[in-house]
Amino acid sequence: MAYIVVFLSSLFMVGSVFAASVSTVAISSLTSAMNQRMLDMKDVADYKAAHHLPVEDMIREQSVLTRTREEAEEAGLDGSSVQPFIQAQMDVAKAIQYRYFAQWLSQPPDHTGTQRSLDDVRASISLQDKKILEAISQKLLAGGFRESDKSEIFSLLQAPHLTDADKKMLIGSLVHVRRIK
Repeated sequence: MAYIVVFLSSLFMVGSVFAASVSTVAISSLTSAMNQRMLDMKDVADYKAAHHLPVEDMIREQSVLTRTREEAEEAGLDGSSVQPFIQAQMDVAKAIQYRYFAQWLSQPPDHTGTQRSLDDVRASISLQDKKILEAISQKLLAGGFRESDKSEIFSLLQAPHLTDADKKMLIGSLVHVRRIK
């Protein structure tokens, strides 16, 4: 009988350690992909500035919402619960682009290097979106987002022109994402 108790206790501890490990990896993957997505906004803004394009592209936004909703469902997430988070990401992305535009009014960007094509940048953003959705799915499988996770995410989001208000909006919408039942 004592062996059974020890065995079951060991299984519980291993399960707890595994869940904690998955949770840590998911948050690391999530914030890494979110940071990269926001870093890509400099290239988007650079391309749009060089080609005199507006930051707002409502047709593109609708396409992204449709695509990411489908990808979310493939990752086991409820597409309708993901939509506000995706919209928040796009709103923060636009804010970052506007902040670059404002910075470049007094300090124009250096175009001596090669400029990434918008298609290349969008491919990178799409890849980051998939990583973000998968990390969210893993985190929800491991028990969801706790208060300590929110604080950790807040501290790990570190992209240029990202404000604390942006972080709060992203995290506020992130915690409402659900898995498909």
